[in-house]
Amino acid sequence: MPPARLLSRAPSLLRSAPRRLASTSTRTSPSPPKLTTASARTHCLSLLRHSDHSAYILSTFQPPSARDAFIALRAFNLELSSVDSVTSNVAVGRLRLQFWRESISAVLSPISSARGVVPAEPVTALLYNSLHTDGAKLSKSFLHRVIAAREAYLGAAPFATLGDLEAYAENTYGSLQYLNLEACKQRNTALDHVGSHVGKAEGVVAVLRGVPLLAASGAGGGGAGGSGGGGQGAVVLPLDVCAEFGLRQEDVLRRGGDAPGLKDAVFKVATLANDHLITARKMLDDAGEAASGAAFASFLPAVPTTLYLERLEKADFNPFAPALMRRQWTLPWRAYRAYTTKKF
Repeated sequence: MPPARLLSRAPSLLRSAPRRLASTSTRTSPSPPKLTTASARTHCLSLLRHSDHSAYILSTFQPPSARDAFIALRAFNLELSSVDSVTSNVAVGRLRLQFWRESISAVLSPISSARGVVPAEPVTALLYNSLHTDGAKLSKSFLHRVIAAREAYLGAAPFATLGDLEAYAENTYGSLQYLNLEACKQRNTALDHVGSHVGKAEGVVAVLRGVPLLAASGAGGGGAGGSGGGGQGAVVLPLDVCAEFGLRQEDVLRRGGDAPGLKDAVFKVATLANDHLITARKMLDDAGEAASGAAFASFLPAVPTTLYLERLEKADFNPFAPALMRRQWTLPWRAYRAYTTKKF
């Protein structure tokens, strides 16, 4: 008798099992939260606050209509500069850069715009918002140029000449300057010239800032100035400058700031950055009223660049000096003064 009762109940048990399994599955697998513009902005700002504090501070001075673009572009730059540190080799790094190349193309695609599909990645989502809500007109060519320049120096490949370093700075930070001006709806040749020199100075200084990080951490960032992954360390200062002063990579890796010829080599590279700042200031004056409006906020990266060069000089051009590793606590005040006086 008991077995018969069990058999008679079996069909009803089987019929109810799928329903119970389905409800259990629903309870244990909640749908992921939707990425909003606010959450994408929070993510990008957190990235800047921890890894590019200068950009985090300068974002507050950007015009409201261009602020998201500034934040997204600087977060995008950070993501690219970290590719070496989060990948195991150059081939994998190229794949990751290809992801960013395709993501940027998708964001700027007219088809994506027509469908209104917001990307699921925070940086590109915020970039999408600046394009379609704030009305920014960003050139794909500049964004792809940043990626191509980073790709050329994957694996901490050194610059062959000082001119190569200058070209790298133009293609990376100079391109960011052009994009920031586009976000501010400024298309002016005089402003582009100012932005070009500010970008070159910032890019050269980024490489100088990265000297102790790359020497200590191993391969990474090429000329990006970012920290690297494993390996025995790298020195990416231009080879022609190193040869001029007899600077050897193994000396830098072993002796740090005491390496013979290091300070002379750093002085020459820093002079290049300072020359671009001097030219940018002169061109800023020549640009007149065009440079005193919303466009000026795009040039504010010249402020932390200047501060670093000032501190580097006080450290006798030793990039390993501990003072250079600390945050520039005067930056908020210097940035505010530059913003109000329209002088950097």
